[in-house]
Amino acid sequence: MKKKDFLLFFFLPFLGTALIFFVVSFLNRAYVQKSVEALTREQLQAAAEILKADIGHFLREGAPSGSILELYATEENIYFMALLDKDGNVLGWRSKFEGYLPLSLRDVPAGGSWVIDSPAGKILNLYAPFSPNPGESYFLYLGYSLGSLEEMAARSKRNFLLLFGIVAVSGGFIFRGVYMLHSRFEAKKAEVEETRAERERFREISAFTSGVAHEIKNPLNSLSLLCELLLARVPPELREDVSLGKAEVRKISDILDKFSDALKPLHLNKETFPFGDIVLRVLESLTADRPEASSRVRLVRGTEVRVNADRGLLSQVLLNLIKNALEASREAKVILEAEKGKKGVRIVVKDSGPGVPAGILDRIFEPFFSTKENGMGIGLFLSRKIVEAHGGRIEVRSPAGGGASFIIQVPGG
Repeated sequence: MKKKDFLLFFFLPFLGTALIFFVVSFLNRAYVQKSVEALTREQLQAAAEILKADIGHFLREGAPSGSILELYATEENIYFMALLDKDGNVLGWRSKFEGYLPLSLRDVPAGGSWVIDSPAGKILNLYAPFSPNPGESYFLYLGYSLGSLEEMAARSKRNFLLLFGIVAVSGGFIFRGVYMLHSRFEAKKAEVEETRAERERFREISAFTSGVAHEIKNPLNSLSLLCELLLARVPPELREDVSLGKAEVRKISDILDKFSDALKPLHLNKETFPFGDIVLRVLESLTADRPEASSRVRLVRGTEVRVNADRGLLSQVLLNLIKNALEASREAKVILEAEKGKKGVRIVVKDSGPGVPAGILDRIFEPFFSTKENGMGIGLFLSRKIVEAHGGRIEVRSPAGGGASFIIQVPGG
């Protein structure tokens, strides 16, 4: 899936879901607020009916209208109340607005209840008529605080914003996680495709090389035999030239053998042994051609670390790496290390040479790629092939200051 398609497939549905959640929550809060306001209106009307009955009783008893309302001074949610006659004249009132009664009969709607804004918040007003005695008409004017409703609405809004924020952040993290997984999948897919293409190319090269090697081997054997016959019959002054020709034929044959070894399948014969054993084996092999190897190669750690591998093939890997390190380091030491870790055994071959240029670090293990003038690009490629056949991996690190470290990681041990 392309990056653009992925964003459309995952990100747009997430935004759509968040928008639906926002709209549904908003409508739900509006519905709850209206429902609570309607319930409060009903409660106020019920309270007004009780107050009208009480006030009517006091009026029938002849109590002064101005003092009747003082009996209800303890009501917390009633911000103001007033008693009016049939002409709208105020007979008595009390208010929590410090002597202010927000009354305007021109604002009274047909239903007798409405909401006003005040310094104390929203107030629900109720203007209700009643008759304590036949022929008498009074009006009860009440103002009921909607502060608890406003507080509940504010708390609902805060909770909504908090929940929406949590959903948005969680969705962002989920989307980021899915996006990272998708990116890793695409990278792994590209890597697998690249590996498949490389194997296909290698298979073609292998088939071609094997065919060429087979066709060349027979003529080379004939040339080698001819050189042997010539050495016995040519004059002494020509024997050196014939010997040189024989050596060149042998060199071509050795090159073909190396190519064949690099291309043929590997068959592992694993065993468990101390790492120091194959280091000694490699040094013995090297010392025959490079006497200085015994003094320049130093195993600083891991002599007794046990490795589970094919002894001969792993020795071949170390031989290639140490030979390269000796050539790169001139007279400097070559350091070997081995340690047991959670994922297996880690082996390091470190030199003090000029290092590997950054531009070729990714190509150094490719077949037939070499920086040496007479190199064939077989040694490091074969080393990687052997390590990967063991289920491990090999990499090279070369800091800017010089030197190179080849790191082998093989499982088990």
